[in-house]
Amino acid sequence: MAGPAKKFDPEVALESARDLFWERGFDGTGVSDLEGALGIGRKSLYDTFGSKRGLFLRALEKYVDTVIDRICGRLESRTGPAIENLEQALSKLGEYHGSGKSDGCLLGVAMGQACRGDEELTAILRSYLARLEKALESAIRRGIDEGGIRSGVRAKDAARNLVAVTQGMALLGRVDAGRATQRSIVRAALNSLRD
Repeated sequence: MAGPAKKFDPEVALESARDLFWERGFDGTGVSDLEGALGIGRKSLYDTFGSKRGLFLRALEKYVDTVIDRICGRLESRTGPAIENLEQALSKLGEYHGSGKSDGCLLGVAMGQACRGDEELTAILRSYLARLEKALESAIRRGIDEGGIRSGVRAKDAARNLVAVTQGMALLGRVDAGRATQRSIVRAALNSLRD
């Protein structure tokens, strides 16, 4: 027999948890913080998500399914030249991370707090970063084929570099590096790909 119906929407709660973890990280977010942000009691939190860690892993998944997939979609779009899609994606990240309102990237926040021995979390983070790398590599390969990116660029190496660049942009955004700095980073990254 099923228990009483939930008095909250687990998807809405998950988005609130994602945003709180994004702002404060796993270590900086207490269960009482989650209760307040989600508007649910401890029992409901544990009954629905299993544990704070279970909720965090689901919040990471939600982040990838929303934020990272949106970036990847932009990169993988066949509308317009690949170099323009890449420039648009990087510029949007630069604008956001230079806005003074950026909490960085939840993947980066999680990487900064991950313990080397936490094999489950590091494997999850690596898989999410690989998703972004694959989208970047696809855009770069298409850009090479179209002539917008110079032919000597090694697509996989450039994609890995751009993953590192975007994570750096996100970290700088957490300390409000400003739009001029972000634009400069984007310009340098794109110039490294062009003739």
